[in-house]
Order: sequence, then structure tokens, then C-alpha cells
Amino acid sequence: MKDVIVIGAGKIGATVAGLLVRTGDYQVTLADRSPEVLGNLDRDELIRIMAADVEDSLKLVDLLNGQFAVLNAAPFRLTKHIAEAARAAGTHYLDLTEDVVRTRRVRELAANASTAFIPQCGLAPGFVSIVAFDLAKGFEVLDSIDCGAERFLNIPLTRSTTT
Repeated sequence: MKDVIVIGAGKIGATVAGLLVRTGDYQVTLADRSPEVLGNLDRDELIRIMAADVEDSLKLVDLLNGQFAVLNAAPFRLTKHIAEAARAAGTHYLDLTEDVVRTRRVRELAANASTAFIPQCGLAPGFVSIVAFDLAKGFEVLDSIDCGAERFLNIPLTRSTTT
């Protein structure tokens, strides 16, 4: 079982944490700097909940030490801090931001890193595709997958058909 920390306990971060822990492959910690956000979570006994000041670089590196990966679901302005801490801790890094300027910094950090840096995983089509793939593995035959993302993104997405 691999230790993963999700930073940002909003709706997306909490959902990602729940999906990861249900695979049975990860021990998940869900961290947020807001006690109010943490206090309003629907508790899941399989997810460790903790308060963390992600703007304190030293504390953040300590938090990430020993973790297999960090998934950044925090506001985009914190991307640089979290990615830099992941590099210092030797932790794989993933984020959901679409912010181009901060992604450039993540790419700089990825150069010659011993761990993976995977920016701009986004919700749709990024994470939605990952969830769809995981669910699709449970079928012997699958005609199609409709993630429905085009309804709220207003852009056409490719549909795959496998037999």
C-alpha cells in the first residue's frame, strides 16, 4: 500500500481522496489548512484527515517526506509551494491546475527530478478519463463510455468504443 496525500479538502480533493482509498492500493491523507473545511467533511474512517499550513515550506516538506505522491487539489496560487516541497521531499507530484504560469514552474522542477511531476491533470477530461478507464476495466465487453463532460464544458470529447 502506497502513502498518498491529497492537499485541498474541497469537493474535488475530498472526492479524489475517496476514490483513491477505495482502490485498496493507497493509504490516503487528506490535508487542508482550513479547520472549517475539515470540520465539514463527511468522515471516512479509511482517510486520515489533518490540518496543514501549506504555505510554510519547511512544514510542508516534512509532511511530504515518506509519501509516495502528493495530489495538489488546492487553489492554483499554492501550486509553486506544493510542487517545490514535493521536489525537496522526493515525492511524486500531480496537480489539477490549468494555470500556465505555475505549470511552467512545475516543469522546471521536473527537469532532472527523480520523481514524476504531472501537472494539469484537470477534472475533465483528465481525472474523468482516469475514473472512466478504471470503471471500464470491470466489464468483459464495453460498447461505449459517455462521461457527459461535453454537457458542462460545451466542447466535443472523443468517445471510445472497445469490444
